[in-house]
Amino acid sequence: MSRDEQVKRLSAALRLLLIVAIGLAMSPMSRALEPPAPNTLEEAFAALDAQLPAPERKKFMESTEDDAVISAHMGLGMWMRNEWFRHGGSALPGLLQARSLDDASSIVLTSYWRHLNARPLDVEGQVACYHRWWDEQQRLMDAAERDSAGNVTYRVPSFSCPAK
Repeated sequence: MSRDEQVKRLSAALRLLLIVAIGLAMSPMSRALEPPAPNTLEEAFAALDAQLPAPERKKFMESTEDDAVISAHMGLGMWMRNEWFRHGGSALPGLLQARSLDDASSIVLTSYWRHLNARPLDVEGQVACYHRWWDEQQRLMDAAERDSAGNVTYRVPSFSCPAK
């Protein structure tokens, strides 16, 4: 067998091995090895305590509530949205009456910060704030104007959640 044929066979074998490895990593069997997604805030707090190294948890806790939640949104928040809500089957978004997975992860992050800082969680107030925000967003979209090019422009609500 020539050197070129050996290289082609090896290359084909490596591609096949890569395809099999990716398939196994994405299979439901690989999810069976992971802890189940939390379905309550208490379970989420325990999972976050286990997931976050102590220095990261301390930094999150010592930040202001807004800074902690905003800085975690695209990292830890995205991980929660993907692992717990989209693929893990967590009941939290429904339990929290969240209109979006972003809202659900923000409520969990805000509640976790409050839990770590021994503050009242006020989940009902957080949920109400996000509902008000989406209602206001819809009102602004309904009142949107079209410019001369036919583009729709509208503002976003003038407040953010959770309200203090």
